[in-house]
Amino acid sequence: MNLDHLDDDIRDHIERETRDNIECGMEPEEARYAALRKFGNVSRVKEETRAVWKRVWLEQIYQDARYAMRTLRRDPMFATVIVATLAIALGLNTAVFSVIDSVLLKPIVYPHADRLVWLNEFDSHLQRDFTSLPDFAAWRKQARSFEAMAAFTPQQAAIQTSNGVVQMNGLEVAGDFWRIISPRPALGRVFGPDEQNVVVLSSNFFEREFAGDPQIIGKAVLVDERPFTVVGVLPSSFRFQLPAWWASSKMDGYFPVTANELARFRAGSVVAELKPSVRIEPALAEIEVIQRQVIQSSPMRPFSPTLYAQPLQEKLVSGVRRALIVLLAAGAFVLLIAAVNVANLLLARASARQREIAIRAAVGAGRMRIIRQLMVENLVLTFIGAAAGLLVARWAIAALIRISPDAVPRLGEATIDTRVLAFTFVVAIATALLFGIGPALSLWRGDLHRRLKDGSRASDGFANLRFRRILVAAELALAIILLTGAGLMLKSFWRMNQHPAGFTPEQILTFKVRGPGTAKLYLAELIRRLESIPGVRSAGISVWMLFSDGRFPNDDAPHIVRINASSPGYYRAIGMRLLKGRWLTESDRHAILMNESMAREAFGATDPLGQGVAIPERSTVVGIVADLKYGKLDASAPAENYIPYSEFGGPVPSTNIAISTPNPAAIIPAIRKTIADLDPAQAAYDVKTLDQALAESIAPRRFNLFLLGIFASVALILAVIGVYGVIAYSVAERTREIGVRIALGAQTRGVVRMVVIEGMGVALAGILIGISAAFGFTRLMANLLYDVRPDDPLTFAAVGSLLALTALAACAGPALKAATIDPVIALRDE
Repeated sequence: MNLDHLDDDIRDHIERETRDNIECGMEPEEARYAALRKFGNVSRVKEETRAVWKRVWLEQIYQDARYAMRTLRRDPMFATVIVATLAIALGLNTAVFSVIDSVLLKPIVYPHADRLVWLNEFDSHLQRDFTSLPDFAAWRKQARSFEAMAAFTPQQAAIQTSNGVVQMNGLEVAGDFWRIISPRPALGRVFGPDEQNVVVLSSNFFEREFAGDPQIIGKAVLVDERPFTVVGVLPSSFRFQLPAWWASSKMDGYFPVTANELARFRAGSVVAELKPSVRIEPALAEIEVIQRQVIQSSPMRPFSPTLYAQPLQEKLVSGVRRALIVLLAAGAFVLLIAAVNVANLLLARASARQREIAIRAAVGAGRMRIIRQLMVENLVLTFIGAAAGLLVARWAIAALIRISPDAVPRLGEATIDTRVLAFTFVVAIATALLFGIGPALSLWRGDLHRRLKDGSRASDGFANLRFRRILVAAELALAIILLTGAGLMLKSFWRMNQHPAGFTPEQILTFKVRGPGTAKLYLAELIRRLESIPGVRSAGISVWMLFSDGRFPNDDAPHIVRINASSPGYYRAIGMRLLKGRWLTESDRHAILMNESMAREAFGATDPLGQGVAIPERSTVVGIVADLKYGKLDASAPAENYIPYSEFGGPVPSTNIAISTPNPAAIIPAIRKTIADLDPAQAAYDVKTLDQALAESIAPRRFNLFLLGIFASVALILAVIGVYGVIAYSVAERTREIGVRIALGAQTRGVVRMVVIEGMGVALAGILIGISAAFGFTRLMANLLYDVRPDDPLTFAAVGSLLALTALAACAGPALKAATIDPVIALRDE
């Protein structure tokens, strides 16, 4: 029966009844009316018929599902392998989609998110956005294209809590920050634009440091030894979703920027809300006009960065979009490989079930009915695999957040919600249809009556075998694409982590302190006490800045140069290597050290020793040190100048301290005690080994490598299983042939060689196709690599060799089994 033909059946029935009535002597019109009266209400009959047929169809689906469960219980190993394969593939894809959904697809939770823009100046020397607060004040005052405009800048602060003095990640905000963010405080309120010496705490910091005591609202706490009133606490659901160039976007507290700070040169970041009818291009043009006027009014400005505007959502995701798309493609490849493996297993199982299916056909089941039964079995397996996959995805998401919480913006918001569930459901159904096509086609082409008569499966078996070989070749091609991508990223990671001799970042402890007004005296005493701690080999301090008017010999043009004011102990602690000249001492005046990059930039091929440079004033180059990457692993060492810390005369908002010690973790308590003994109002923050700091600098790359490495590993395992399965099936199909060969005198070596050549032919075809495809795929990863070409021949050769060797190992088992076939038993069984 077919519901689509119901109208035709009803019409035919009424016409036959009408003809019978005419033959009985009725007039045609009366005969038709009599037929309609006898048939009854057509619409009601249609509804009742559809209800019956629908119920039958549902009952059949239910019966098929129950039969599928019984079949799977009879072969639990088969079901377990398929469910595990699908769970891993679907789980990994669900986890990646969850990240992509939270990062790329979900809009920012702030009001009018579609009108929020990132409005800043990009500084090529710092390689980050760099907007001065006075510029922001001028923009906000004069621009007419924006509904609101806010600036913010990170600020570490030492705050007195019930647990003593602790360091907090603070954010100083100005302008319309709270209007743009629009939070609803859990306690108290947010401060106004003109308030000073107030703070709003995050929910996590409030619970951790103040035990969630609501009595703290309205009371003063000491922040950097000054009283600040706690006016509010943000809700636990609040998310800081603005771009952050610093290490972490987890804010502990929010402070207002003072009017004095808005008037002096200080870096900040600006976000603005466009008016409803204004586009981003004319708004940027208006800011550019204002900025030119600002520059003309202050000709001595030290920097002239490039002004740009970008939708806030785009700014958040622009740096990770390609990486996430590559990972999504990698996940799709793993899913395809898993589908191919499952299809191979089902093809083998379909061959074993040919007689059962032929009997079902003999007792009245049509081909479509049998195919529907097989598809229901596939769906049952897939939904069980998808349910297990959700558990895998939940674990994977938690692991990613725990391992690299700041590797990707908004990664902490990744979760399994209804959108992710819908994605998993759709992908699961598509996967079931994909791996069910092969067995369905095999059944459709087969002669069920011949199978019922003699149980033969030879001809169909060899047809299935050819199809399975094609699937395995495709599986290997997909696997080599993933392995090549992972290999290139692994080589990039290795290149980044290559350290020069004598540089041991795992034995260098770094932290920061915010010195009081007499910073130099405080820091000098702090270094003296730190060096007296048992286990400390050396300790030093460092403060770096940019100087905009550096002058080189034979070059009158001003240069923006990087200056690092350091104590002598810093060079020893950080592991610098002197190439020529001497080290700086505390008593040096107008002396300077340069690294190799700076020396090349300033003097070219000329020997810099003894040369004079104006950095920041007339100084003599007394030494050259080797380039050293101690800031970012995925960037070249910056051109840098070193001057004695005693000559540094600027303000000291925070100071970097480096300590060389064989066991950094063991001396951290002693360091904290030393700082507290010297000044109870101070606290160390960002305490970590240099090795950890460098690792954090490449957190996005480590995140990409971790996920792509997992995908590649799973693909390799599935590909090996696929090769093994096809060769083992081939041996089983050819048992009689191999028995005859052995009976006629074939040697064990010859049988093994025959089976291995057959398997390696499939494997090498897939490898060659995969390498060709990988040349195109890896070019999409070019900006994810470091110091490695996307067509690196060594990586391609290594990956191809690895997959060939694993395929050879997968062929070895069935080949050895074929060589041990007893010809007498093989021929007798046949």
